[in-house]
Amino acid sequence: MLSYIGSLHERFTLLVAGTASFRARGRRRDGPVCLLRAYYPVVSDSIFLQADDGSLTEVSGTPFAAEADLQELLARYVDLLPGAQINRDSPRRWLLIKREAGIPSQEGGGDWWSVDHLVVDQDAIPTFVEVKRASDTRVRREVVAQMLDYAANGSAFWSPERLRTWYEGDDPEAATERLVTWLNAGEGDPADIASSFWETVGTNLREGKIRLVFVADEIPPSLARLVEFLNEQMPRLEVLAVEIRQYRATDSSTRALVPRLVGQTARTQAAKERPAAARRSARWTAREVLEWIGQAGDDAAAVASVVHQWAERHPHVQITGGSGVSYPSIMLSADSGRSKDRYPAVLALYGSPAGKSPMLEIRVRKMCEVPPYDRPEMRAQLVADLQGLGIPRFDSESALAEKRPNIPLNELTGGRAERLLSVVAQWIDEARAHAAEPQAASEGYDSAG
Repeated sequence: MLSYIGSLHERFTLLVAGTASFRARGRRRDGPVCLLRAYYPVVSDSIFLQADDGSLTEVSGTPFAAEADLQELLARYVDLLPGAQINRDSPRRWLLIKREAGIPSQEGGGDWWSVDHLVVDQDAIPTFVEVKRASDTRVRREVVAQMLDYAANGSAFWSPERLRTWYEGDDPEAATERLVTWLNAGEGDPADIASSFWETVGTNLREGKIRLVFVADEIPPSLARLVEFLNEQMPRLEVLAVEIRQYRATDSSTRALVPRLVGQTARTQAAKERPAAARRSARWTAREVLEWIGQAGDDAAAVASVVHQWAERHPHVQITGGSGVSYPSIMLSADSGRSKDRYPAVLALYGSPAGKSPMLEIRVRKMCEVPPYDRPEMRAQLVADLQGLGIPRFDSESALAEKRPNIPLNELTGGRAERLLSVVAQWIDEARAHAAEPQAASEGYDSAG
């Protein structure tokens, strides 16, 4: 393994004013001060600041006093993650979703772990960021296993609605405006742009298209080797390390922070900068989704057929195919009769990869945002109606009004699917009857538990 890993690091390192540049495969970056050959890029223990008169001041590297200092810096200045080093042609831009984002170990369970920072990039790729100081011995193998736990359980048990709620906090409208501005989305309904973005976040989560980033003030070679190996072996999961060096002049409060990407070889960078086939060129058709679900058995096929036939017959329901690669899907949107956000998607029927159960997703949180269900008494009635259906997934879900639970189709046999669709039909009738009613701003129930 060592010879294999070592062969990937034949490159030259150029140090320019204390930051690392390099010559690789015949391409040269201008302005070298000295030329070194190394298996890992070498970073100086000091940098030099040049004044207007041409004089140089040496600024020495200093460790962070505490891990919390580095965590706080990254939370305040998330662009310390070097997006241009990760993708040269399309530099990554970051949006902080939450610090200490809780991760459950089972469906409907409480949080078992928490990742230091959860961010997304402009392509809606969830990015787990864990911060450690070099002096912490866990910065080596243990933290890699820890992050793989985060990735496996976050992608399985997080919903995009939970991430959206974390980001929006107590002011969803202002948060949506910030998101649309950050996306440079141009013209369009901000609510539709935001909904599309968070739907893509959900697709990436379900398909395991995520990124893990280890951040430390110094990345040891043992961690760098592990990161490079994982990054090359996992085509969807991107695994990276970022070293953030701190330099502070003597008797000065001014400091310089120099981030450097570690663990991305030229081969993996080229491969992962190519557009990934994360979405189909054509949307799934209802027939394709039903055929896919049929492979899971007669019970799942029968429930899927009931849902599809109901949607086809209902005069105020539209069926739209999804575009995710691994999870065939159709979205069922209801005509609410409103001038804005007229067709909220309230149900989604998902096929699943082999060995996993097909699901029906019901977007309860979205339903509770539409009048008259934005009123506490109507919201409580909707939750009571759903929890009275005898569906185990609802019984295990706390704060159901905030969620969009995925129900295994095998929980919807014995008439449960028909009773659930009856509740949804009643919701559509009530929403259309109150279409002229102003939609209230989201209230406290939007915050995730």
